[in-house]
Amino acid sequence: MTECRDDVCITCSDRLSSVRVDWVSEDGTVIRGVEDGEVREISVELLDGLRPGDVVLVHGGVALQRAEAAS
Repeated sequence: MTECRDDVCITCSDRLSSVRVDWVSEDGTVIRGVEDGEVREISVELLDGLRPGDVVLVHGGVALQRAEAAS
């Protein structure tokens, strides 16, 4: 699988947003974080084990991959 890089979606060339996880739902399918200056809820059903402080790359309201892990 090819990873997204340089803040550009390899599938459609749209911009990806980096979002730092502030909150994770109990079932682990939704996070809350700030995207483009606004608090948003984002689907994370494609990713496992996210926790506050992680950074994910988001496109179309869906987290596609982890950008960096919380330390």
